[in-house]
Amino acid sequence: MTLSIFNSKKRTLSPGRGRWPTALLAAIGIILAIELIVAFLPYSAQKDLVRHRLYHPTVMPGIAESVVQWQVAHATLLNEEQDILILGDSAALVGLEANLIMEETGLKTWNLGTFGFIYTTGQADILRLFIEHNGPPRFLIYHTSHYSFTAKLSKPAVRTWVARLRGWLAPPEVVRYLLPSMRHRQEIRNSILAMGKESVSYTGLDLDRGRFASDNSIRQQLWDNRGSLPDPLEVDLEETLGDNLVWRPRFHPDCLDGLKRIFEMGREYGFPILILFNPLPEQGDNKIVRATMARLESDLREAIRPYPWVSIYEPFTRFYPNNYCIDMRHVNIYGARRNTEELIEWIRANWLNQPR
Repeated sequence: MTLSIFNSKKRTLSPGRGRWPTALLAAIGIILAIELIVAFLPYSAQKDLVRHRLYHPTVMPGIAESVVQWQVAHATLLNEEQDILILGDSAALVGLEANLIMEETGLKTWNLGTFGFIYTTGQADILRLFIEHNGPPRFLIYHTSHYSFTAKLSKPAVRTWVARLRGWLAPPEVVRYLLPSMRHRQEIRNSILAMGKESVSYTGLDLDRGRFASDNSIRQQLWDNRGSLPDPLEVDLEETLGDNLVWRPRFHPDCLDGLKRIFEMGREYGFPILILFNPLPEQGDNKIVRATMARLESDLREAIRPYPWVSIYEPFTRFYPNNYCIDMRHVNIYGARRNTEELIEWIRANWLNQPR
């Protein structure tokens, strides 16, 4: 009797004791399922180029830094396919009015002009970034001065800016997390902390810079003008350039890598490319300049020969009145209007098949 009672008590379990392993396994299963779902959520491998700025937080950015910063950052924020995309150096930035092209042709237009020291390789990087975020354009205008074709890649300004741009555009450092959800927890935490303010405090963004507006003003102007920034500056070119101007920039093979990448994107996505060279001031109309431009055009035509979807605006060499130009690489706001109007007529005749 005693033994029977003992054995009976030994086999009796406390209430709920047998359910703990099942509940624990169920909880583990739910956690694993959540982590598996989170692991397959899309994750951007690209930087937020607004929070992660090109310039240093404690130094007021220069005008070049502001323009490159916001032209590139806006390319990631636009989220809008374009009929016409303008690419190039500062000749494109100040020399073509995207809003006017859009109004006169009905073609949605955006200007990605930056600076010559970004070089053809940097321009190709920016074009690829734009396409990744917005899709390819129907047409590409590649508007440039001689600088993008004639500077050496080893030139200090070019070498520095190309490296700087690529470092800025490089994907963020990959961080390994024990669980997939930890990445998103960090992102959510960062977003909450940054709500209503910049994640990093930058210096001097509202300060004017001589004749150039503040960083925040440049940001707004570029957005409102669809990437264009016509320059109202007027100069005395007779004093600036002088008589008997000697000007002999030569096509440099270093630029071919970036040009080929731009041309190949035209093939990849099926858009034609028009190369538009910046107008020159009448002050520079002499035999030396015309011979230089003829040689530059010949070298450029040889570079585009394998790419039938790439064409050159004719006449390649154009001279504008001195009061329409700032120097041998830029027109002012009056030159920009004439340059844009001439391009609009070309677009109507060649891409829209509309009679003049």
